[in-house]
Amino acid sequence: MNLTTFTSLRSASLFASLALALTVGPARGADKAPLSADAFPLFESYIKVTGLVPSVTGKDSSYARRFQAPANGSYGIEALHYAKDVSDSTNVSFDGRALSGAEDYLGAFKATKNEVGTFEMGYKRFRTFYDGTGGFFPLNNRWMTLVNPGLHTDRAKFWAEAKIERPNAPKFEFRYTNEQRTGKKDSTIWGDTDFTGVPAYYGVGASALNPYSSNRKLVPSYINLNERQQNWLGAVKHTVGNTDLDFEIVHNSTKSNDVRWMNRYPGELQLFPRQSSATNPPQIYPPETISNQVSGYDRQMLDSKTTGYTGKFETKCTDALTVFGGVLYSKGSADIGGDRQMTQYMPTAVGLVTAVGGFVGAGGRPPYSYKTDKGETNEKVFSYNLGLKFHPQADLFSTFAVKYEKTDVDGFNSVTYTSNSINQTTGAVTPVIVPTANLADRSEKSWIPEATFRYTGIKDLSLYGNIDYRHSPGSEYGNSTGVTTGGGAGAPVISDDNVKINHAHYKFGANWTLNQAVSLRGEIFYKDHTNGFYDKATPGAGFVLGYQFMGTKLTAIVKAQNNLTFTSRFIQQTGKMDTTIDSTANIQSNDTKNYNFGETIDWSPTKQLFVQANINVVFNTIQTAYPLAGGLGNEVLRNADNNYTSGSFITGFVVDKETDASLQYTFYRAGNYNVPTNASLFYGAGVKEYTVALVVKRKLTSTLFGEAKVGYFDSKNDTTGGNTNFKGPMVYVSLTQAL
Repeated sequence: MNLTTFTSLRSASLFASLALALTVGPARGADKAPLSADAFPLFESYIKVTGLVPSVTGKDSSYARRFQAPANGSYGIEALHYAKDVSDSTNVSFDGRALSGAEDYLGAFKATKNEVGTFEMGYKRFRTFYDGTGGFFPLNNRWMTLVNPGLHTDRAKFWAEAKIERPNAPKFEFRYTNEQRTGKKDSTIWGDTDFTGVPAYYGVGASALNPYSSNRKLVPSYINLNERQQNWLGAVKHTVGNTDLDFEIVHNSTKSNDVRWMNRYPGELQLFPRQSSATNPPQIYPPETISNQVSGYDRQMLDSKTTGYTGKFETKCTDALTVFGGVLYSKGSADIGGDRQMTQYMPTAVGLVTAVGGFVGAGGRPPYSYKTDKGETNEKVFSYNLGLKFHPQADLFSTFAVKYEKTDVDGFNSVTYTSNSINQTTGAVTPVIVPTANLADRSEKSWIPEATFRYTGIKDLSLYGNIDYRHSPGSEYGNSTGVTTGGGAGAPVISDDNVKINHAHYKFGANWTLNQAVSLRGEIFYKDHTNGFYDKATPGAGFVLGYQFMGTKLTAIVKAQNNLTFTSRFIQQTGKMDTTIDSTANIQSNDTKNYNFGETIDWSPTKQLFVQANINVVFNTIQTAYPLAGGLGNEVLRNADNNYTSGSFITGFVVDKETDASLQYTFYRAGNYNVPTNASLFYGAGVKEYTVALVVKRKLTSTLFGEAKVGYFDSKNDTTGGNTNFKGPMVYVSLTQAL
């Protein structure tokens, strides 16, 4: 047993002893305070001190990511609330939290004075846990993970807000927020590796023996986050006659400096010289000799400022008709920057040579490395809307509005591409520096009509619906230059397109109360999006991407008895995507089907006992290019099936006048881990997970409560070859004291 495990178990034992003490409680003679008639009343002011101690066997970082709690536990003040009336018209309150380990902190103060306004100021910070793991390839059980897979990101926010709300006077609001995100998180952009067990041959006839590549994207990467966003708001609201007026100014300042660290082909280095293509019979390359390692980072920087002005009105013309509208103008600019430095490891006759953007020969393709010398974007948005609220009778309400929005965005940057030609005979490195300029411009005008209605004129039945449509014609121009083989500048890529974007959303539903025991709810929805980019110079050339989703939501609530309720849910959604490129035939793919069945049972057989059971069964599939790809494509592609079942069970009961207890159980099952060929990656998951816990809550005095929770968790993940499995016991205790 290692020291960490021993410490966790010792802490668990300590908390278990405390939990036992809380359950038994103090001797009645030592409890001088009279017990309240309500066993667990709600306190106006209180402090809650807690401790959580798991003892994890297996992957600590996977436990932390799954339960969003550190594997070494947490403790501190879970909740603090203090409220006091300092006078007949003034109230102050304070809320706090300080959990060490989870790094979850809060401090908030609020003062309210009747017919004057409020002032609020606070700070909070919390931690999100991530798992820096990559991919698993079952052919050779290859598992890729970061050296230190335990990653986390801290999110912090400071705010101050004042509202002045005098009777019969304009209402003013001033707010400032300062938010920050720092730390590390995993990235979905993975690097390549040839350590997959897929053979790679060299020699006579090798091409026939290598029908598909041996490399797969399994190598994890991570992002260093450093982001800050500040917002200032000033607003005034006032009512003049039948008209409500609202005006506000918002200013946003955002700075970010995020770095993605990447690694491709780690542990690989080609032999020099390479094996002969005349080798007969052909031989297999060892995986560590197939490719050359590339590692480095990609830094993206942003410093932006945006100011927006909004004015709104709402006028009640009659009891049945209200007119509303508004105008917005926003202007912003940003300095943008990038710094991507990818180091190539290259074998030579004189030994290993490394160089940023390294390549060999006129046909060599260097790793993409560059640095932005200067970059800027500018954006202007102008929009207005006008609408009606129509309420001709008590059981009919509808709205209709139209919004117009004009957006203009332009940007440019100057970039220096850094490549280095490596002579494998001498080891000499020759820099190849290529300065280029890039620019883009986009203009878009959008018309967005929207209509809603709700009708309750039929007894026990209410109907509702919503329709909105976005039509956005515009133009888009881009001119960019990249690096081609040999490290030189490629030909500029110019796009000059007419843009047509059409998005439609429709939703209709009903709520029907058949009787006191049965209620039904139903809703259907449809989404149709088309994004078209049409080349101005070449008729018929362009790119059109469309996707459609339609679905149904059904709910039935049956109250079989006063103490027994069944809630049944069904959600169905199907969708497809279609793509047209340069007048070619329309290609359909990415068809999705999703069916979700859910059932919840609530039962209270006695006043001292309740039971709730919940289960969800999901059938989901997403079609990829398989089987349309055909041939070898079907050897490396599969559709994504993501079926799973999840559920929970909780029962709570009264032990005695001062003690409540509950038993909790949850489970999750996914069974789509399936690799039918040696070459394909899988998309479905295979997971088995459950948790179980016993919770006891006891009144120790009329102002002091204790709570203890003893549980066990177990997670098995076939998708990662079992490398992220974890299990173990957990103890949680808390004391809540009235203030």
